[in-house]
Amino acid sequence: MLWATTRCMQRGLATVLNRSIRTAPTMPARVFLDSENRYAHSILSGSLKPYQIARAMEWLDTAAVAAGTPQRVLQPRGNSEASELYADLQQLVQHCRQSETQISDERFNPFVRVYCEQLHRLNDEQLLGSLRCLQQLPTPESTKSANYMELWNTLDIECCRRIDRWSSAQLLLVSDAWYQLGLARIGEFVWLALRKIGRKIRKLPPEQLVQSMFLCNLLRRPVFEMFDFEWNLANCVQEMTLQELGVMAMGFFKTQTPIRNPELLQHIYTRLEAQLDSVEDITLVALLKVLRYSSKLPQVDALQHLLVALQPQVDRVSLLTCLHMALLGCELQTCNDELVERILLRFEHELDAARLKDIERICLVIALFNLSTGSGVETRLVQRLPELLRQRIPEILRYPRCYSNCLQFLSMRNVCDVELLGVALDPRFVRHVYRSGMPGREYFHLDSFAQLLGSEYKGSFLTEKQRQQMGKLYTQYIPDANYKLNKTDRILLEIRDALGSLLRSTITAKHLLPHYDRSDLVICYDQQQHCVIPLDASCPADYSGVLLTRQHLLGAKEAPHVDTLVIVVAGWNNVIRDNQRHTGQFAMKLKQLQQLGHKPVVIYWHEWRELETSTDRQNFLKRRLRQAANI
Repeated sequence: MLWATTRCMQRGLATVLNRSIRTAPTMPARVFLDSENRYAHSILSGSLKPYQIARAMEWLDTAAVAAGTPQRVLQPRGNSEASELYADLQQLVQHCRQSETQISDERFNPFVRVYCEQLHRLNDEQLLGSLRCLQQLPTPESTKSANYMELWNTLDIECCRRIDRWSSAQLLLVSDAWYQLGLARIGEFVWLALRKIGRKIRKLPPEQLVQSMFLCNLLRRPVFEMFDFEWNLANCVQEMTLQELGVMAMGFFKTQTPIRNPELLQHIYTRLEAQLDSVEDITLVALLKVLRYSSKLPQVDALQHLLVALQPQVDRVSLLTCLHMALLGCELQTCNDELVERILLRFEHELDAARLKDIERICLVIALFNLSTGSGVETRLVQRLPELLRQRIPEILRYPRCYSNCLQFLSMRNVCDVELLGVALDPRFVRHVYRSGMPGREYFHLDSFAQLLGSEYKGSFLTEKQRQQMGKLYTQYIPDANYKLNKTDRILLEIRDALGSLLRSTITAKHLLPHYDRSDLVICYDQQQHCVIPLDASCPADYSGVLLTRQHLLGAKEAPHVDTLVIVVAGWNNVIRDNQRHTGQFAMKLKQLQQLGHKPVVIYWHEWRELETSTDRQNFLKRRLRQAANI
């Protein structure tokens, strides 16, 4: 059964990769209208505040329209007044709507040509009305359908010409019409309008600020200095509802703009916690996303309080919202075990209905937090996932990175399915995942994991060239005191110098596991001679992408009485906060070092920082080396 499933995945992949001719799917005319944007727009349109919303037209009256196609539309005159052309467009749209006729009908070609030629004569109200007219048409087959494309493209050009003389309110009103038409991201107007509005973001009233951020969320593009949005929001946050804050959060997150103001972040934490019982799912998810993206160490206390407050909400909200609750503490390695256990139990019951993307992210939570619950739900889940992945072949072919990421996260929980791993590392699948470039970091991990499986794995590997390229791209430079250092690298160099003085030898930093970006200190200690011996001259060069075994480090000196000690610095992001539990990735690193025959010695960053003198540091290192290898 397993073999047949694997063959099925391979055949499906072969079908995708072996097509010599690929036809791009037709783009539907009304695009980018997802539920999140619709919900955000409904907040604006349903508010009593003066948002600039292009309301539905009231002129559509069937009794006022003559039967059949209007004659002036079939035989347009080039010298018609602007008001006549506009009235003709209204009648044409009404006819198309009633008869379900597409605007691409060849009979309408002459009128559309004349209308586009004379469009510049329309006043602002008629121009906005033309946009709203297009909303009433039967949905075209494509944004590039004949006549339809000519109309919206000409309208886009004319709207752009008037940007300089339109006020912010008018720009937002016309932008809303483009959004409702479903062409905001295709045309140029909304982006150019936002650029003009972006010059005076600090002066916008709250409702215009929210609507401008809604458009940024829609385009997923920041405008000028996004800090101005944050500055204005901090000043008027008290005037906004939680739903409006949710719209602002969508914009910050989609434009990849973190909120840096600690008072503003604290206000959001407080408001959200106070209204958890009534907040809608989409607003809650938007706020959780931006809090996860923006929170730093000063926000840890507020984050922990919110994680506790979220526990009673697990059964009320959707599975997707539960997922974002679980992800909230990932950036700061902050885990509320009880909350995560409740969410995993919810996933266990609804796993078959979860999307592949959601499965990937809950695998990240299980792997990163490395928790062991009282119910054992995390173990049951990861054991079910390999078989579930076999049932998701169409999704895997569509979102292949989710598949490779799932396998990486499962490997951190010591779950390995060699058949699924073989499919992921198949060269054809690798090309399918990364069509135009080098495989991602997760493939570096999977390839190294496969090498460490030894004879148990009989599938494909990455090529030597790929490993060398990834070794240069994905590993950090070995710390050098002549360059700027972060805190963890500075500690590594301090430990290196202290060890060198203690052992009276030169201590070397190497990437023994090249799929981990940070280097570690290596000590080759001969227990018989009671001295440090140098690395073998044939040891692979730095950044080569090679897993360094004892044979690589020692060469001909390899013997049972020679220990290879690896000094690993555990930074704050390698440990679950307020818990001595290692993250899944760090725990896997220590395990893989042992698989290669090395003896890892973990030094926590806070332990080292507490040592004030060089004598204290050397005594500390003596104790650690004695515990690890009786040195």
